[in-house]
Amino acid sequence: MRKVLLGLVLWGTLTTALAAATLPPVEMRTLSVSDPHGLIVKVRAALDAGAYLNDPGGEREALWWMGHAGINVSDDAAVTEAVARLKSLGSVGHDKLAESYAGFLTADMRILRGDGGGVSDALQAAALQLDSPDPAHRALAKFQLCDAYSMAGQYGHSQPLCEQADAAFAALHDDWHQAQAKNDEGNNAYSTGQYAAAGHFYEDARALYARVGDHSQRLMVGDNLAQVYLKKGKPKQALALSRASLADERAAGRESDALNSQYDITRALDAMGQHREAKEMIASTVDEARKANLDAQLPDLLREQSRMAERNGDLKLALSASRGAYSVARKYWSESLNSQQAELAARYAAREKEIRINELERNNQVKNLKLEAAQADVERNAMQIRRQRGTLFAALVAAVGLVVGVVSLLLLLRAQWRHSRELRRQALEDPLTGADNRRGFFRRVQELLDTNAPDKPPLHALLLFDFDYFKRVNDRYGHPFGDVVLNVSLQCLREVVGGRGRLARLGGEEFVVLCPHIGGGEALQLAEDMRAAVSALAFPNAPDDLDVTISVGMALFDGTRCHDVGSWLRAADDAMYAAKARGRDQVVVAHAVSGLLAQAGANPRPAG
Repeated sequence: MRKVLLGLVLWGTLTTALAAATLPPVEMRTLSVSDPHGLIVKVRAALDAGAYLNDPGGEREALWWMGHAGINVSDDAAVTEAVARLKSLGSVGHDKLAESYAGFLTADMRILRGDGGGVSDALQAAALQLDSPDPAHRALAKFQLCDAYSMAGQYGHSQPLCEQADAAFAALHDDWHQAQAKNDEGNNAYSTGQYAAAGHFYEDARALYARVGDHSQRLMVGDNLAQVYLKKGKPKQALALSRASLADERAAGRESDALNSQYDITRALDAMGQHREAKEMIASTVDEARKANLDAQLPDLLREQSRMAERNGDLKLALSASRGAYSVARKYWSESLNSQQAELAARYAAREKEIRINELERNNQVKNLKLEAAQADVERNAMQIRRQRGTLFAALVAAVGLVVGVVSLLLLLRAQWRHSRELRRQALEDPLTGADNRRGFFRRVQELLDTNAPDKPPLHALLLFDFDYFKRVNDRYGHPFGDVVLNVSLQCLREVVGGRGRLARLGGEEFVVLCPHIGGGEALQLAEDMRAAVSALAFPNAPDDLDVTISVGMALFDGTRCHDVGSWLRAADDAMYAAKARGRDQVVVAHAVSGLLAQAGANPRPAG
């Protein structure tokens, strides 16, 4: 009996694992919107059953969509688990895409919570994919960065990235992700007052979602299109789209999207004259946003509630909602609500004083009508002065807030630019010598060969050199002294090379000089100058028996024997090792390699 039970347990575990493991990425993508809770349960079951032990790529994609599902339903635990596991995959498996996924999920969660620092997370995550060989990964990085900027309200930064992502996904025939980019382009256009353009973007996104059969996303974009209809004076069409989107979002448990749809429904009802229903719905929507801790959406909801209350004459509620919006926005974003709050406060105070004056007038009317009229005139004059002062103060506060906002934005942009520049420098520069690293070299040489007629004279040249017996230097005198030798030598070689070429470190003590349009004669002279300069160097605190030399291999890009980066580098490498085979401390040109090796009768790859 125990064996039977054990067999049933094992069969159940295996069935669960197989079911989750065979869930295709497209289905997980759909479920992250249509059934987020269900997807989280399925992915967790697969992880617990070990379904991804031999499939790190499958685990990465499952965690990515599980994280999206968690964001859609505000499940912090699911998002935190997905981020932690993705970081572990990235660290253990050296999986940069997993690290990027973790950064993008963290950025989305922070921005949705009203934390503008999430944009920095998105920038760092996108930087990991700058040199990815996969165009789909590069396109995704651009889209995620465009989406982060858009959610953070930085539409000017977002739009160019969205356009690049749109074009990249179109080239890849990826309709779903292209629809995502189109939707963000629509959001940016709408937020900058380009309503006609926004409508076109939303319609394109809906058509693409329909093409891939994603009904939920099509409905969600329909709610965005509803905002355009409201601007065009079509509240009935807007109401129909928003209600359809809300029903789908409620069924899937997507709280944040549902709040956006309710907000649009409220505006449509108000535009149709159904003010009581609109007032009740905006109040319930504000309460739901507070309970869900969706602070990024609260300012817009509270501002709409304030505008509605003011139009209906409820200045007390208008002031309360305006103060609430100001409090939330000040905590996370800026102080741009000061002027609105001050204006409403002045109106409310004026109304209160007006009521008290009217009551006083009614009570004293019988006693002294003339005195009452005089007192009313004085009070009205005083009220006018107070209003003028209040208006002046509000304008001053608004001006100060604007200056602070502009300065803060400029500082943020400057910090982001510096950070991006530093990341690029670290990615392309060798930290020890300051020369280009291997990645920087290959990028530079590929750019050179991509120009027109790279094999036309004067030809490009590669000077590949290696420090002779450098391992002995490290073994005898220590690696710190070896680093000193490299740095002093490289500083000397920079002066020798000057503007004729660019130094790069390929690894260890192996370096290369890329010389565009230099020609064979000048390249050979430069190689001899480099060799002679190193052999004549004196190093600080060096032992008497220290002898530092280099062996140089030279190859010209002739378009035949050297016709691409690989063949060109191999030719220079063979020439360098021919120089070592002949006794080191010399220069060998690539076309003479075979004869020189035969003369030397040496191993083509001598050590050191």
